[in-house]
Amino acid sequence: MLIPNTQKLTLANAQRLASIFSGLIRSTTLYPPGNPALTRPLNDLHGMIAAHLQSANSIRLGLADEILFVEDHLFVTATPPIEELANIFASRKIDAMIIMQGVKSEEIFRLANLLSDRNLTTQEIIGKMEKEGISHLLIISSEDTEERLLHEAGNAYQSALESIRSAFIDIEEHRVPSSERLLAATRQFTDIAVQDPLVVACLAMIKDYDNYTFNHSVNVGVIAMALSAHMKLDRQKIEEAGIAGFLHDIGKTMVSKSIINKPGKLSTVEFNEIKKHPEDGVKIIEKMAGMSKHVAEAVLGHHLRYNRKGYPEWAQEMELSSLSQIIAIADCFDACTTLRVYQLPMPPATAINLMKELAGEYLNPDMVNSFAKMMGKYPPGTLVRLESNEIALVWKANPGNPEKPQIRVIIDEQGELVEKPFTEKLEERSAGTTAIVAVINPLAKGIDVGEYFRQP
Repeated sequence: MLIPNTQKLTLANAQRLASIFSGLIRSTTLYPPGNPALTRPLNDLHGMIAAHLQSANSIRLGLADEILFVEDHLFVTATPPIEELANIFASRKIDAMIIMQGVKSEEIFRLANLLSDRNLTTQEIIGKMEKEGISHLLIISSEDTEERLLHEAGNAYQSALESIRSAFIDIEEHRVPSSERLLAATRQFTDIAVQDPLVVACLAMIKDYDNYTFNHSVNVGVIAMALSAHMKLDRQKIEEAGIAGFLHDIGKTMVSKSIINKPGKLSTVEFNEIKKHPEDGVKIIEKMAGMSKHVAEAVLGHHLRYNRKGYPEWAQEMELSSLSQIIAIADCFDACTTLRVYQLPMPPATAINLMKELAGEYLNPDMVNSFAKMMGKYPPGTLVRLESNEIALVWKANPGNPEKPQIRVIIDEQGELVEKPFTEKLEERSAGTTAIVAVINPLAKGIDVGEYFRQP
């Protein structure tokens, strides 16, 4: 039986949590550390949070249209403490605060203390939290800069990568994979994707050819989340897309490595073994904590194809979930743009054009169109020559002006590698340096596109 994604927080506990936290912020300005007026509510708050997090991945509170929410509870008619907390969040442009499993009472107290300091900006608070190692509390602010979002996304990417690696090892050693860290990384990715899907999408250009299986799994997850956010799906569906993407190939741990790593064409017998991985993936996911049934459905159906002529054959008559179709698109794009023993990587725009050809047969045409629109005329990872003779990587699409994406310059006007590549918006450059005059094949220049996306 699949375990629900989260255990619901009751309305009474949600109200109590917000009220105590609000009072704690106010009390840190009135009493010295160690005073019972601080320790009592702090211990009560931490106890309540710890108890709930025994059966949930995290607790999320923040603002929706300037109204405070805690998980699924929206406080339209607010008590004074809750109204005070809403005002604190609004004044600091805090969209959400996420409390993760393992949070310590010291972390909660320190955050309350930082929020009470009116001399600190929200970005300074976030910086202090990171510097002080407050890792189980996350602040999401509308003041977040793109650089900040990229930094957070990079941390989440690394966490997801390590989680996938651990999960594969667990299975090989006959253990049920742990899902806690992967679920936390997914929620962090989701917060970023909701704010800016393109920040998440560009991470799919990170390639690790020595660890293809793990890298591919994470890339499919981040692409699926970016597309889901671009399509304006709700938070739960974005999270499910991420988890399904991360785990879509986990069934391949049950296939012989000699088949997985075979450089040449697979025999019929070998391919039949590969075709079992969606079903084997479901068997693994059903044993993992915190997995939605929709994740298992997506993993089962990600090779069924839009025309229902894929595999597993016995499932061809089943309804094809929208989530499985999102995973199929993410899987196809990352596979096309990645170097394999039997395949050179396609430039991102070429991969998208191929996906358009596959639409209606292999892939959902409406979703392919949404994906192409999200990625833009010059998708992230495209290498271009500018009219200034500089060579740059497209960093992010610019929906408002597709001809002027955000770029990272890597070769200067004289043809020399830039020692410290810099990122800027083409539309903000001076005249005579903004036009893209050609798309270049990175292999012809000996450029590893993914390496530049690893750099801050």
